[in-house]
Amino acid sequence: MDEQMRLRIFRSFRASYYQDDVLGSLEAHPAEYFDELAANGFNAVWIRGILRNLADAAPFEGLGQEVARHQDILGKLVERAATRGIRVLLYLNEPLCLPEGDPFWSRHPEAMGSVGSSEMDGWPRARAFCTSNPGVKTWLHNAARELFSAVPELGGWFLISASEHLTHCYSHATWGDGVTCQRCGKRKGCEVVAEVISALRDGTRSAGSSADCIAWNWSWTIIEPDPQREILARIPRDVIILADWERGGWMTMPGGRQKWIDEYSLGYIGPSERFVGIYDAARERGLKVMAKLQIGTTHELATVTNLPLIDSLYEKLARAEAMGLEGVLATWNFGNSFNWNTAAFARFLAQKSDRPGPRSFVRKSASERFPGCDPDKVAEGVERLSVAMAWYPFSIPFVYFGPTNYALAYPLSFEPISGAPAGRSWMDDRRGDDFSSCAGAFSVEESVELLGRLADEWLAGVEAMEAGLAGCAGSDARLEAGVARLAGLCFRSARNVLRTYLLRRDRPPDFRDRILETARDEIEVLKQAIPLVEADTRQGFHAECQKHLFTAADLRKKLADLRRLVQSGGG
Repeated sequence: MDEQMRLRIFRSFRASYYQDDVLGSLEAHPAEYFDELAANGFNAVWIRGILRNLADAAPFEGLGQEVARHQDILGKLVERAATRGIRVLLYLNEPLCLPEGDPFWSRHPEAMGSVGSSEMDGWPRARAFCTSNPGVKTWLHNAARELFSAVPELGGWFLISASEHLTHCYSHATWGDGVTCQRCGKRKGCEVVAEVISALRDGTRSAGSSADCIAWNWSWTIIEPDPQREILARIPRDVIILADWERGGWMTMPGGRQKWIDEYSLGYIGPSERFVGIYDAARERGLKVMAKLQIGTTHELATVTNLPLIDSLYEKLARAEAMGLEGVLATWNFGNSFNWNTAAFARFLAQKSDRPGPRSFVRKSASERFPGCDPDKVAEGVERLSVAMAWYPFSIPFVYFGPTNYALAYPLSFEPISGAPAGRSWMDDRRGDDFSSCAGAFSVEESVELLGRLADEWLAGVEAMEAGLAGCAGSDARLEAGVARLAGLCFRSARNVLRTYLLRRDRPPDFRDRILETARDEIEVLKQAIPLVEADTRQGFHAECQKHLFTAADLRKKLADLRRLVQSGGG
């Protein structure tokens, strides 16, 4: 195992993805954070980097902002982390686009690439950098060389080269107008992706650095069909492939229905068919492979600190270990607090020769984490939670536009639907009342039914887990029992929100009585949830937007509003 899981990357919950991650990195990573990081089994941390702000390089000198300041702060972070044996890696999306009207394009029209939107940057009209122009590839190479010359102990980088931010001409190949660049339109997308990766890798090596150069296969399917053999054939052999463990797999639900997993999932063990395909293809080429996992929370429910599916986590890790992976990227920009899940990760790594199976692992982990517990009851509870999670109505529309993350704070009413969109699940958007966007593989009606099954079976797991933890005196047991119960209440509340939406939309003759019935159930949900959130203010926080999507105050207000609604009878 010493040669496996070599690189174990996590992220600080304090780090702000949509601000300048580098400039805020010293505040987000106090020295003691790295001690806690190591205690939870990790040896690396990632922050987002924007290359033009980290290196001033030819032929696009002056492109970035405050380069010296960025390099200085990054160097201090790397030094601080190194004293605790932790490495720092940068997450890159390069060459990052600029707004269509940016003065840079008038100075360097030769670098102009495809036009598109870059919503993650807040730019509805942006222009990609065209790598068919030699100067763009030269800049990528030189900027990487300059960065690693200035910060030689930097641990490396990992790169998304499809979707997310607009970068090169194929990065949004299937979005909007697609590839509008006449030069790149005559080429294959796999060539463009590979030359971006190669330019960054070659620049890194030209600085004399042996840092890890990692290419993530996130959304490579918009560039080339699985398993992307043409991309793999074109990149240097010392580039590590970071592959999504769950994306691209089928999961069988209770009752036999299959659902397509195309996002992070703790409810699905994996590896997916897509992961296995690119793993095999990469190994044939002699490339090392890492896994992208979420070990704390996922978009399935990201506003609790963790989903304590410890048996599923064990099986993921055991299967990854058996495949001889180079490491894991264990979190994206949310789901990155320390909790029982991360403690279980550390235990898995420490007990190299002890692979007892999922139930025995949960028992041993619970005994260590919660002295005085009944490990058999705790393991029974966890097992029931994992079985319950199989009912989750998983689809991209639901996890991105469903209400689960904020349902506890979402108001219920009798009013007709206005048609305003409910917004994104991972951001603090203005909440409209139209949830039609969350219908995907499952209709909204089906999601209501499945969330009800999930919530009911989850509760049975919580009760077993609580019984197993009842004899514990420490705060860890109280907090973990609380988060497990709160997660179930989030699922139940999401059911109530969507049920009310359907009644408001369709307005059957008895819609008022049925909304009142739903409101009464939501009152019971809130009465249980409020003390849990008051006792643990971490809950409700979404680390991607750095906002609480629900607070105890939100829940108290909603409870008062619902009591008035029920008392009035909707009149």
